[in-house]
Amino acid sequence: MKKSTLTKLLKLVLTTAALGWLYYQIDWEKTLPLLQRAHWGWILLAFLVYNASQFTSTFRMGTHLKAVSIRESFPFLTQLYYRSMFFNLFLPGGIGGDGYKVWLLRKRHQSEYRLLLSALLLDRGSGLVAITFLIFVFAGFNSRALTLLPFSSYGFWALALAVLVGGGLIYGLFFPTFKRVYARTFLLSLLLQSLQIMVLLLLLQSIGSQHSRVEYTLIFLGSSLASLLPLTVGGIGVREFIFLKAADYLPIESDQAVLASLLFFLINALSSLVGAFVSLPDRPVASDLEK
Repeated sequence: MKKSTLTKLLKLVLTTAALGWLYYQIDWEKTLPLLQRAHWGWILLAFLVYNASQFTSTFRMGTHLKAVSIRESFPFLTQLYYRSMFFNLFLPGGIGGDGYKVWLLRKRHQSEYRLLLSALLLDRGSGLVAITFLIFVFAGFNSRALTLLPFSSYGFWALALAVLVGGGLIYGLFFPTFKRVYARTFLLSLLLQSLQIMVLLLLLQSIGSQHSRVEYTLIFLGSSLASLLPLTVGGIGVREFIFLKAADYLPIESDQAVLASLLFFLINALSSLVGAFVSLPDRPVASDLEK
């Protein structure tokens, strides 16, 4: 059996196991009534905000590409991004989508693989820096985090500052070509994560949950990091597992947390389906290139 086939089989097994575990862990007698009473206006707004976050991510990707003289129009990059999101529904940790971006951009511009890989690696890396930064910032405002972990508020905020500076040092020392775009892409990453946090809060609002917002935000940010691990297909099950386990330590309702997480995944999946209808040329045309 080929290694790639074995890897896909393992992902399928892990995904099935995660879904099965979730099915038996969720209290459906509490969860289904929440879904039946959900306010779909809030869910629609969450859908719109989620896609606004994806446009922000597209703009961040374009900023990294410009640093290596790859210029594409925003409409083209948006289609490319949604196409890669579609691939990510079936492949772990965004690897498939990034691979498609590298392949297509390489064909269109004959650029070095090293530069393309660096641009897309840093595009993800700036997101990780922003998520970690926000985790430490929010932890500094959370009394339960201050109780569970041996840091004061100032300690958490010092860690957030260290993450910010550390990200800049990595750009400057190892990726000097991208040094000048670090501040801009970090700010875009903060905006992106803020919009995604807003999506979560809107989904919680839709099912009537109006408390422990900082706790939900912290868990959501942590689950965003974990969902990048190539363990399950499309990352499904990872967020929900973390929300369920976090309910043992933080004052959140596990049924509300898991339902909001599942709704978040469904919004992601529905948005990603747009990519199924996108067909991109492997050679640039005038309308694709940024003026």
